[in-house]
Amino acid sequence: MTWSSRWRVAGRHPGLWGLVFGGGMGIIAWLEDSQRIAFPVNLLLIALVSLSLIPLGHAIRNREVACGINSPALRTYNRRALVWAFAYMGALAIALTARNTWHPAGPVLWLLAVLPSLPIFYFVWSLGRYLAEEQDEYLRMRQIQSGLFATGLLLVVATFWGFLETFGIVPHAEGWWAIAIWAAGLGLGNFIQTLRDRQDRNP
Repeated sequence: MTWSSRWRVAGRHPGLWGLVFGGGMGIIAWLEDSQRIAFPVNLLLIALVSLSLIPLGHAIRNREVACGINSPALRTYNRRALVWAFAYMGALAIALTARNTWHPAGPVLWLLAVLPSLPIFYFVWSLGRYLAEEQDEYLRMRQIQSGLFATGLLLVVATFWGFLETFGIVPHAEGWWAIAIWAAGLGLGNFIQTLRDRQDRNP
């Protein structure tokens, strides 16, 4: 298999690019926590890993088209999801870099603390807009089921970890992990439904 054909095959697997993005960000977080990298290297690495969101978006779209679950509303939602993902990573990189480099205080520190949260408002709005704009009842149901799966996963993980933390078994987990867990659950929920749809077509 040539490199070009391998690239085309990889481009049809959103999970691969999801692992690239999640794994890359995890490595960057570990490097920063262990003080092996600092500004501007950390900012450059975050920007580089964030570029994997582009092929991830293309792979998701290709998978949706191949499975026959594409619609104008879904394409618009996917574009909005890419916007909020880039905005979130950019705001997070700016906030952490500014805090660790210049050590601000007062109102500036408050502004930096809430900056990464602002794109999440856009994400929630875009999800609600998709459910309102989607005309295909089946696609709307799929998204609702994936959202319920993501919410259930978040509740289970948060409760499980919270009790372990209460009993002093594990360290404290920051609240911002909620959006990462929920987003992962949303992707996993969509993946499970895609497998189910494939089995229904090929019994």
